Amino acid sequence: MGFWPFESSKSKDIAKKRLQVILKYDRAGLPPNAIDEVKSAILKALRDFPFVDVDGVKINVSTGAGEKIELEIPVKV
Repeated sequence: MGFWPFESSKSKDIAKKRLQVILKYDRAGLPPNAIDEVKSAILKALRDFPFVDVDGVKINVSTGAGEKIELEIPVKV
């Protein structure tokens, strides 16, 4: 807990992660909306498959040692 009782480390961590993503885009020469465009293209392509639950698709961008996109694609039963 910090000096102020309402100070939250959660918002600090979120801001730090966002800054790291912005810096990676800048260093890689990618426009800021590049990942959003990739996400929308993936969702658009998955709509062609009737057995995929597009509303349940989870797309996660990992900003660890290397940038990667992880997909969780649920299948309709």
